[in-house]
Order: sequence, then C-alpha cells, then structure tokens
Amino acid sequence: MSKIKISKDVLRIKDLIGRSRKVKLRDSKDEVITQLKEMGHRIEKIEKKFKKKSISTKRKKQIIFLLKNKEMTSTEVGKALKFSRSRANEYLKAMEDDGILEGVLRGKKRYYKIKRIEK
Repeated sequence: MSKIKISKDVLRIKDLIGRSRKVKLRDSKDEVITQLKEMGHRIEKIEKKFKKKSISTKRKKQIIFLLKNKEMTSTEVGKALKFSRSRANEYLKAMEDDGILEGVLRGKKRYYKIKRIEK
C-alpha cells in the first residue's frame, strides 16, 4: 500500500508542478502581449509627433509670393491669405523646417522671410 500511496503522491506533485508551469507560461505570454501592445501604442505616439503635415503647392506659392520682398508675421500672412493665424503659423513653421523660410525673432513676434541661398 505504501508504494501505491507514494506513486499517487508523486503523480499529484508532478501534476501540481505541471500546472504551475502552465500558469506561469500563460502569465508570461499575457505579460509579453501586454508589453508589445504598450510598445505599439508608444510607437504610434512617436510617429504622430514626427509625421509632417504636407502643405499644398498652391499655399506654398501664395506664401512665397507674399514674402517675396518683405517680412511678415503669421498673423499678417493669415489675414492676407484669409485663414487663421494658427494655420498660417503651422504652414510657416513647416516651410521653415523644409528650409524655404527663415524665422527671425524681434521682441515677442516672429517675422518670416524667404531664406537666401548662399553660393
């Protein structure tokens, strides 16, 4: 009888050990999946930050025409082209990042002008 009891106890222990491994594997799989989802979410946030908004060629030409012989603020550009100051600022910053315009601070205002190409 003792041999049977021991073998049953051994089987129970093996069963318990097997169950705990399965639970750990499931927990670790779930943890990995959760971490991957979080990383994907973080990557999306980073992509949104670096994603450039494209400006139509028409708008670029209009802004360049306005700034051809003078400097203007985003408010002045917005009024001249009949769109909001914030939209004008967005366009001007994007064009500055592209190297088309140059922004110069004077006091609290930022004046934009066409960037000169030096040879």
